[in-house]
Amino acid sequence: MYKIGVIGDKDSVMGFLALGLDVFETSGEKETADRIRKMAAEGYAAVYITEQAAAQVMDVIDEYKDSQLPAIILIPGI
Repeated sequence: MYKIGVIGDKDSVMGFLALGLDVFETSGEKETADRIRKMAAEGYAAVYITEQAAAQVMDVIDEYKDSQLPAIILIPGI
């Protein structure tokens, strides 16, 4: 079964816990980049990431743009 996760600042992502998604609070370019790569390696099908976090790691996101999985989807933050 595929997993779905959310990456971003605490205030923006904690609400997704109520939906049963895996939530990862990140606070920096390196931490966010490492989290995306780890989620891809762990078989996540969809990764939602706040626009603010994504802006820091667009080069990492581009690594997966031609890959079938994970789908990386930007969401607005607070």
